[in-house]
Amino acid sequence: MRLFGSMTRTRVLLAIAALRETYPREIASVLSIPLLSVQRIVDDLQAQGVVATRLRGNQRQTMLNPTWFAANELSELLSRMVDADAALRDHLAMLRRRPRRKGKPLGDLGKLVTR
Repeated sequence: MRLFGSMTRTRVLLAIAALRETYPREIASVLSIPLLSVQRIVDDLQAQGVVATRLRGNQRQTMLNPTWFAANELSELLSRMVDADAALRDHLAMLRRRPRRKGKPLGDLGKLVTR
């Protein structure tokens, strides 16, 4: 659905809403689109006030701007759109957002992996 100008722009907004706080490289990886495209879309959305970004170390954290005049309505709409997109929802559910504990076994393999 091209609700926000283009399919790519809509998918970037959906990913930002679903992931809460994310960064452009993660969005590009999740959506399988070029990083430069994501960065340009985020820049444009930030200029419009729809998303907010902040530097955290050398990464640019991106989130929906809670002070934007229609933030609540946009968040609700994007949430419903994510619920309707089963492929995106399933892909995001499998996304690992934090590091694995050192020495933790990998699934059914039963091997210990030391990192």
